[in-house]
Amino acid sequence: MNSILRHPKARTVAIVGRGGVGKTSLLDALVVATGGLNKAGRVEDGSTIAGNDPEERRHHTSLGIAMAPVWVGEDKLTLLDTPGFIDFYAEVERALDVADVALLVVGAVNGVTNDTAVLWDLCRDAGVPVVVFINMLDAERADFESTLSALERLIGPTLAPLELPIGLGTTFSGVVDLLADEAITYSSAGTSHGPVPVELAELESRVRASLLEAIVVGDDSLTERYLEGETPEMGELESVLGHLMVEGRIVPVTCGSVTASIGVDRLITLLDEIAESRPIPMFEHGELVHLDRSPDADLVLRTFKVIVDPYVGRIVVCEVVTGTITGDVTVTNARTRGEERLHSLSYLVGSKLQPTERAVAGDVVAFAKLNNVRVGDILARPARDLVAVTGARRAHALSAAVVAAPSDDEKVSTALHRLVEEDPSLEVRHDPVSRSLVVDAMGEMHLQVIQERLKRRYGVDVAWAPPPVAYFETIKATADVEGRLKKQTGGHGQFAVVNVKIEPLAPTEPFEFVDAVVGGAVPRQYIGAVKNGIEKAMSHGGPAGQPVIGVRATLYDGKAHSVDSSEAAFETAGSMALRAALEKSGTALLERIMAVDVTVPSEHLGDVLTDLSGRRGRVIGTDQDERGDTVISAHVPEGELTRYGLELRALTGGRGRFSASHHHFAEAPKVASK
Repeated sequence: MNSILRHPKARTVAIVGRGGVGKTSLLDALVVATGGLNKAGRVEDGSTIAGNDPEERRHHTSLGIAMAPVWVGEDKLTLLDTPGFIDFYAEVERALDVADVALLVVGAVNGVTNDTAVLWDLCRDAGVPVVVFINMLDAERADFESTLSALERLIGPTLAPLELPIGLGTTFSGVVDLLADEAITYSSAGTSHGPVPVELAELESRVRASLLEAIVVGDDSLTERYLEGETPEMGELESVLGHLMVEGRIVPVTCGSVTASIGVDRLITLLDEIAESRPIPMFEHGELVHLDRSPDADLVLRTFKVIVDPYVGRIVVCEVVTGTITGDVTVTNARTRGEERLHSLSYLVGSKLQPTERAVAGDVVAFAKLNNVRVGDILARPARDLVAVTGARRAHALSAAVVAAPSDDEKVSTALHRLVEEDPSLEVRHDPVSRSLVVDAMGEMHLQVIQERLKRRYGVDVAWAPPPVAYFETIKATADVEGRLKKQTGGHGQFAVVNVKIEPLAPTEPFEFVDAVVGGAVPRQYIGAVKNGIEKAMSHGGPAGQPVIGVRATLYDGKAHSVDSSEAAFETAGSMALRAALEKSGTALLERIMAVDVTVPSEHLGDVLTDLSGRRGRVIGTDQDERGDTVISAHVPEGELTRYGLELRALTGGRGRFSASHHHFAEAPKVASK
């Protein structure tokens, strides 16, 4: 345990890659390589560090961030295994928020897929330097050359192989280290170093020369010495390589096999040698600052994961942005301004808490019993007014209405909001028109996992239904009407008469009520009741049953009775007046039109434009973003977007993304009123 107290450098590595490339097994293998485990677990029997959640075992895939700390000498790296299925890429985004480097794992059999491209985009968007690991070189159909070529097409000229494989498939036995200019072979007897095999010598010489040239240009003194014929030392090359990687000028490529335990030991050593601590951008008092990972600075923590389980309890996982934490400490939540006492300091290893006495800048630590802390919260001393900088998140792919037994309504709502605490990519809202709960999710599998967790954790069964689409009505023309209530049922009766002019406003304008009564025709104490009655009638809907918007009501006359009039009577008369006006002038059915920005690789532009046209969309224009993708601006009816995220994903191989916001109202097609 002494090493826990001594490590001077702590950094975080996010392991990303599509499903099936061996990320979960790689996490175990890296822990084994550093002495943290005697033997790696097996994905098939659920014995790995990650993937132990019941839903993960059922679906045979990671659904959230799993982590494990490893020590390389006195340095500590926190490894974050992330999901490989696109429905759960919001977890990848959260891991990249805190990562100093991303390890992009690519399979040598299936190579670069659409998912690989999406993950590369996420790394670029997060500004996180990337190291590529080509896995599965011992597989029967492994193809290093075609995988590397596909990576070059995706990433570009910054791609820089650091290793070449020795053999492939059943003959894969080691790697050529291009920096060290030697071969490393693996066998049951151990690891051995030797000269580059003759059959690889020409290729190795050519690739190594390109690599050295790409590295030395990052340092003037190295460039000068290299041009004079001197080969820089390994440590110098690794130092410059780390800087170039942080600047995005080099994307190193390594290779190996997790199952054959080839190259894994070298990978963790390389990550420790070239991964630099990444300054964290934040807003402080409204100004953008970059917080260096200094263990001597004031303590600042950022929450990036919350685990809520009925049996385990609530665990909050934070990165130590700056400073050092030992023992109990009290900090302030920058969002709530409330104090939080941090105690029971631990590392999280899979689902298990490992107590520790100290954590420094760059560490990832876990705390229990922080009930008011949520994902994204900043914890610091009271004077620090800090707000995290986060990029645009992936839009929800689909929405669904919750169907549950009426007796479970309250229980379902509470359970869903518990799930939101640990999965901020899930949103839960109450639809005021249908009076139903609606969830916004990242995909169909995301919905399925939510359904399963509600059943397992909270004992509630739910089903999903198509989400309600909001339509509205507005009056077509001005109507001058009377609302009259006259009832005599013994004792006090009910009497109220109101004369009201109802006229159309722009649908985006709020309801306007004008009091134009003179001479006390309607007593002052009943004027508010007339307004309330009209507003209630608007919410109950017009002739088509949809809420009424965009009207002005002017009350200009009426009658009251000294005994039989009441607020309730005038409220009813106001409702009657609105209904009479809508029947007299008729209503137009309205739908919301959304301003939609769709960003797609240019090769998918035609398909996306055709699809938008089929959704009654009107394209406003196109532009190009900083990385060359096309941004389409369009106006699309809201009802056409309930599953748009899924369909855009299918059209673009997952690389399309969109955002939508309300822009205006327009008259809906007649079919919408059926």
